[in-house]
Amino acid sequence: MADIKTSQNEEEYFHKQEQERLARRREEASKQKAARDKDERRASHYMKCPKCGGDLKEEQYHRVQIDRCADCKGIWFDAGEAEGLLDHAPGAVQGFFGDLLKGMGGGKKK
Repeated sequence: MADIKTSQNEEEYFHKQEQERLARRREEASKQKAARDKDERRASHYMKCPKCGGDLKEEQYHRVQIDRCADCKGIWFDAGEAEGLLDHAPGAVQGFFGDLLKGMGGGKKK
């Protein structure tokens, strides 16, 4: 009888260990899948216009980097780029937007 009880306890112990191991593997696989999904979503949106989905082209005006959509001509600033305009004198900011608008019509960039 003692052997049967010991055998059952061992089986329960190993079964519990196996279930815990499987649960850890499932959790790790789920985390890896979530990370891959996030990377895929990010890659599919990289340098794409948030308005129309067209390709964004980087342009620089007065040492300020902008992204312009080739399709809808929308203008987008990355984090900190618009704030960089505050470092310029007021006349320079006006010049920046003037050159930016000229650039939309094929004017000269600075």
